[in-house]
Amino acid sequence: MNQHAYVAFATRTTQGDTLMQQQNPQNKDELRVLGLISFVSVLVGSAIAVFDAELWLTSPDTYTNGITYTMGAFTLQGMSYFIYKMLAQDGMDQRAVVSNMQRNMTRQMQNQQMRFAQAQMEMEIKKQEVSFAKQMEALEEDPEVQQYLGLMGMSEVEKEAPTHKADTKKPMKLGNQTGSRNSDGTYAKKKGK
Repeated sequence: MNQHAYVAFATRTTQGDTLMQQQNPQNKDELRVLGLISFVSVLVGSAIAVFDAELWLTSPDTYTNGITYTMGAFTLQGMSYFIYKMLAQDGMDQRAVVSNMQRNMTRQMQNQQMRFAQAQMEMEIKKQEVSFAKQMEALEEDPEVQQYLGLMGMSEVEKEAPTHKADTKKPMKLGNQTGSRNSDGTYAKKKGK
């Protein structure tokens, strides 16, 4: 697998992981709500069965029975929640922490692999640049190429280029060489007129 294909694959994999991470919390919340509804339904059914069988605190007054069974249901739900927290929640939290650590390690490995692939591509490009520069130097030193450039007239252009140094101490006079100028650039009036 070449570097370009690997970088594209790693990018797609990372994007797929983020989509799955976005869906998981919603599914977990739905499962928790469904579990709560099921648990409450079982408790309500049990309370109705106990009341119908007249096994616990029966009273001729409807309000007394309603309040009594409400307190009993609340007590059972509180105890069940406490047991759930003691037993199940710790294991679930540990599994969540482990899965988050694994996900983070996987993401870090993918990022490191992408950085390595990019560095490898940069090194490959630099090697190609050096190779190209060496080939160009070899072509410039090749006598056949020099002869070809001579036939094309490239060597004459190089011979016509000036080789002397410029005299920078004496200003050049371009155009009108007789008239002098003022400091603002206008021509000065001739003396004697």
